[in-house]
Amino acid sequence: MLTNWTILFASLIYIGVLFAIASWGDRKAERHGSRIRAKPVIYALSLAVYCTSWTFYGSVGLAANSGYDFIPVYLGPILLFTAGYFVLRKIVRIGKTENITTIADFIAARFGKSQLLAAVVTLIVVIGILPYIALQLKAVSTSFNVLVTYPEIIMPAGVAGTPWWTDTALVVALLMAVFSIMFGTRNIDATEHHQGMMLAIAFESIVKLVAFLAAGIFVTFYMFDGFGDLAARAGAVDGIANRFAVDIDVSKWVTITLLSLMAIICLPRQFHVAVVENADESELKTAAWMFPTYLVLINIFVIPIALAGMLLFGNGGVDADTFVLTLPMLAQQEALTLLVFIGGLSAATGMVIVATVALATMISNDVFTPLYLRYWYGDARSDADVGATLLNVRRIAMTAILLLAFAYYRVAGEGQALASIGLISFAGVAQFAPAIFGGIFWARATRVGALAGILAGSAVWVYTLLLPTFA
Repeated sequence: MLTNWTILFASLIYIGVLFAIASWGDRKAERHGSRIRAKPVIYALSLAVYCTSWTFYGSVGLAANSGYDFIPVYLGPILLFTAGYFVLRKIVRIGKTENITTIADFIAARFGKSQLLAAVVTLIVVIGILPYIALQLKAVSTSFNVLVTYPEIIMPAGVAGTPWWTDTALVVALLMAVFSIMFGTRNIDATEHHQGMMLAIAFESIVKLVAFLAAGIFVTFYMFDGFGDLAARAGAVDGIANRFAVDIDVSKWVTITLLSLMAIICLPRQFHVAVVENADESELKTAAWMFPTYLVLINIFVIPIALAGMLLFGNGGVDADTFVLTLPMLAQQEALTLLVFIGGLSAATGMVIVATVALATMISNDVFTPLYLRYWYGDARSDADVGATLLNVRRIAMTAILLLAFAYYRVAGEGQALASIGLISFAGVAQFAPAIFGGIFWARATRVGALAGILAGSAVWVYTLLLPTFA
């Protein structure tokens, strides 16, 4: 029987396994020197941190509501890692040449190591990623609240009737802050490499893929008689058939494809994994085919699960974002249900850990450190004092970021689908794309132009996309 304590125990055991893997990876790195080369497979799997709760839960919800519109979210990364491989390779090479540690550092390096530009990018990135982290909190909180009612399927009440201090999302935020601190701030590494953390993220990528495929296979071949049976039953229902009619909105697909293509580099967690953690180009060559393959595999059963949920929960009482979890619950498959929950937890924690580590590094390196060196460095008694100060700054930053994401979820995230929240962040970080790609390929690009473009684009994003979520 799935009780509260069973779910909590399984979750803590899983997080403990992740921490053990990360610790083992760090110890191995220390034994072989400060910078060991991760295997190409681990590098490719760690890139799958792109697949968050949005992928695990939200893709099915988006498919149920908008048909095939979830596909462009993955077309962009596939295009960049295949047709645009030379661009990605150039970015990685620049990162190594300039000893880049964050996306803010990368942009600033192209324009004379401008500290002002790096600080502006950092602040905008933090604001832009808050909705995405809020998405993870919402997904884990919702899935937990749904699971504790097993075997009944009851959608949790909204935040309006729940005091903030009793909200499950607050507990999730605080626990993820602890996990992020444990994984990402055990020591100061000048190159910002986290070998153990990347090994744990690669493991998480396997877990969430296995969990999603297991749910898809069960729903498709055990709850129904395969793809043909699902398609036939769905085709007999006008509402479902119309939803999946081949009537693609080209402008929407092009827009989302471009956003996802830019996000695979502009998202701080993706930049960290793809550029900072890259050991050599052999890893990139492996990722060029392995990462797109992963994206295809994790989306094979999105439409079958969406169709099954629409057929079996036709009354609309079940949120489409929870179909991956509620369909095994409906069939009373306890083990599979718990595996799916762990898969969703894995998708969320992987993103939050890497994102908060990347954001805290940016805040520490590009905002705090310049101010510290200018005004307070003389008060430090030793380099050890400086290192301890930087670690504490990162820990405080991680906690603050997650609490701000929780506040956003409480104020603006409740009424939105997971995919909608994710696209807001995609559009936010896309404001850095002109500075990144233009800076690489356009010799006449200037610091003033990059700064003006980022500020103007971010202002439009805040006014047209971010502020309306609070209405």
